[in-house]
Amino acid sequence: MRSRTARGWRALGLGGLLVASMVTGQAAGMAAAPEPDQVYPVDGLAEPVDILVDDNGVPHIYAGEHYDVYFAQGFNAARDRLWQIDLWRRKGLGQLSEVLGPAYVEQDRANRMFSYRGDIDAEWRAYGNDAKRLAESYTAGINAYIGLARENDELMPWEFEFLRYQPDEWAPEDVVRLRTHALVGNLTSEVDRAYMARDFGLRYEDIRQPLDAGWRTRLPQGLDLGLLPENRDELLGVYDLATQGVTFAPQDLEAIGGFGGTTLGGQAVRPADKSEQRPVRENAVPSGRLAEGENEEGSNSFAVSPGRTAVDGPLIASDPHRVQAVPSLRYAAHLNAPGIDVIGAGEPGLPGLSLGQNQDIAFGLTVFDIDQEDLYVYRTRPGQPNEYRYQDRWVPMSVQSEEIPVRGGGSETVEMKFTRHGPVIYEDPERQVAFGVRTVWSGPGTSAYFGSIEYMRDADWGGFLDSLNRWGTPGENHQYADAAGNIGWKPAGRTPVRRNWDGLLPVPGDGRYEWNGFYRMDQLPVSHNPGRGWLQTNNESRLFDEHETGPLPEYVHRKIGFEAANPWRALRTREVLSGMDRATQETMLELQTDHVSIPGRRLTAAIAAVSSDDPAVQRALTVLREWDHEMSLDSPAAALFDVWTDLHGARGTGDGFLGQALLEAAVDDPAAVAAIGRPSSTTTVDMIENPGKWFGGDAVAVRDAAIESSLAAAVRKLTGDQGADPTGWRYGFYNKQELIHPLSDLVDPETRRAIDIEPREKGPVNETVGDEGASWRYIAEPGNWDDAIAMNNPGQSGDPESPFYENLFVPWAEDKMFPLHYDREDVEANTAMRIRLEPAG
Repeated sequence: MRSRTARGWRALGLGGLLVASMVTGQAAGMAAAPEPDQVYPVDGLAEPVDILVDDNGVPHIYAGEHYDVYFAQGFNAARDRLWQIDLWRRKGLGQLSEVLGPAYVEQDRANRMFSYRGDIDAEWRAYGNDAKRLAESYTAGINAYIGLARENDELMPWEFEFLRYQPDEWAPEDVVRLRTHALVGNLTSEVDRAYMARDFGLRYEDIRQPLDAGWRTRLPQGLDLGLLPENRDELLGVYDLATQGVTFAPQDLEAIGGFGGTTLGGQAVRPADKSEQRPVRENAVPSGRLAEGENEEGSNSFAVSPGRTAVDGPLIASDPHRVQAVPSLRYAAHLNAPGIDVIGAGEPGLPGLSLGQNQDIAFGLTVFDIDQEDLYVYRTRPGQPNEYRYQDRWVPMSVQSEEIPVRGGGSETVEMKFTRHGPVIYEDPERQVAFGVRTVWSGPGTSAYFGSIEYMRDADWGGFLDSLNRWGTPGENHQYADAAGNIGWKPAGRTPVRRNWDGLLPVPGDGRYEWNGFYRMDQLPVSHNPGRGWLQTNNESRLFDEHETGPLPEYVHRKIGFEAANPWRALRTREVLSGMDRATQETMLELQTDHVSIPGRRLTAAIAAVSSDDPAVQRALTVLREWDHEMSLDSPAAALFDVWTDLHGARGTGDGFLGQALLEAAVDDPAAVAAIGRPSSTTTVDMIENPGKWFGGDAVAVRDAAIESSLAAAVRKLTGDQGADPTGWRYGFYNKQELIHPLSDLVDPETRRAIDIEPREKGPVNETVGDEGASWRYIAEPGNWDDAIAMNNPGQSGDPESPFYENLFVPWAEDKMFPLHYDREDVEANTAMRIRLEPAG
């Protein structure tokens, strides 16, 4: 870590001079700011802009004109993350083949089918009065940096030279046309449920994936499940290509004529040969997941009113969990100009910030379960597969052909088909069937997170709510607190009105199942200054205003969504907050990084009377009964519990021996057992606590036999992994994080060591220990903004030679935070690098 930091300063051309300037400036009391370390003349600015990069890598951007600050934000995002955002743009617009070759044509086609293809003027109007101007300024800043990098190789990220292509300039509409980089909806679970229903009916759904609010789905009238293709993956192939990240494999890049020819840290970067290929690393984050739409089921946010804090005002904490990668998904920044003074995190390819604070309010978010996708099944016309049956007549599909430029091979013509609902993802002319997808996120105003350009500039709760009326996707719980002492929660997202079905299974595309517009935002729940003095969201079902009331019929009957995350984190958060009368930032951080396992507590209580004649199993039972239910890295019991249950899902623990044993005991159809895999986590706990609901005969004896056999299997695995002595078992053995650069498999071992981030045990967090972790953590006392703290793993920069590439990885793994400097004097005192942008000419 230290050697890379030192090399990073040299690569920036600053070295000891920079450190000396910092010391000189601080010793002088910042009476006169030091000269900039870099000055860039650029076209497109009205006035000069200063970018002060602090000692954690956060850029603080000071502009004298409002839109100049977005220009500088785009410039600086490109300075730190150009290859990442260029890849993001190319993926979303379907332009990978142009630089990576023919292996990416199908992914380009898929992304073009799901990008925004509507009227761009309607798109801009959906976000607010200055959305277009803001995007124009932001992309002009990106393009200004690209222009400089083309003239100066030292500014160009190494990945471009290695892959031998140049970044493209951005058009303003590129920012909002990208759709498939975001969190997507429930299409995959619709398909999974449909295949289960085809093969077994719906009788196992309470085991496999119980629905929220006691909801029970049923087969839509007219749905013929026999039309499903035999291969589920074939049905979802196009959708998966559109919503997954970009991966790089040597065989996929053969057509580009080789790669290499660059240096990193003064050393040549060589392509890897076969002798240098590595085995798959179990704890590694897969390559290429730069902007993927995976589940965010690990996110937390909560706020506490002034009456329950030990400080002068309220407190707010937010830690959304997304994929951990290098470079990071999130990017922190501070934007200061007339009309705006906001600091926090967004995503590097988007202007503005979606998480953080301005001088009046603070805001965070977690996923709110809104069903924003549907799969339609069409009967197609015999001999005319481009026509489908709709309202008792044959209707033509829209067939569009596009030329996709292909590196090393001219271009390929692809054909894309669309129904009135959206893109056709699968068709079988012989069986006269086609499948199409309708998504909220293909309509105007639904570019993910772009709606934050409004609320980040708001000053109070009323303005915040007004801004959320424009929020399209993804469905989010928006947490709020302000300097006046108010706290609030408002879920937002475009929510389809489905009058005659619930969105949980595919439906015929013949006109019987149509969205009847969207619910108004005031038809979703809301809470402001609740009497109990706190609010929380943890991705759990939120079909209510206050959690004590339970699901309210008005929200349940709107069929907003029934597939939220399990309740364990929410239960723990509510437990802690209800007893937190003197909250501080420290206690908020303790809750963000809490280690207590609610399912562990409940399961160990439920098996208190279980015993075994097998000494190894009896010893395991003793380990669990003596456990304090903390998922601590050094805990033998935590290791045993997760290997036994996999309810926390740390990599390497296995597939959940307990759930598998319980499933086999409850279901006597081997094919159904194989299709289900294992029960949901809530069902697993309920099977232990209430065996009579799930098992026939002597239900307790059946349950206990499953407990004993699964514990024996867990002990065998732990013995093989860590030895026979339980006192030597450690949960940290499994709970590790390793971040792998997307190009890691293509480069030589020395380069690999420079661009990958080595495995590290990470601090566990109650029910989220096995997910990727918080991509952004933030805690603040509104009104006392200078004391806000944050974390962005593994660092701000995408440049392996930068000191800010992985400087935050170890602190993140140890549950630490850094100061989020806000006041200008505080920023000046902690500045590590100064950049000035000046109008050219």
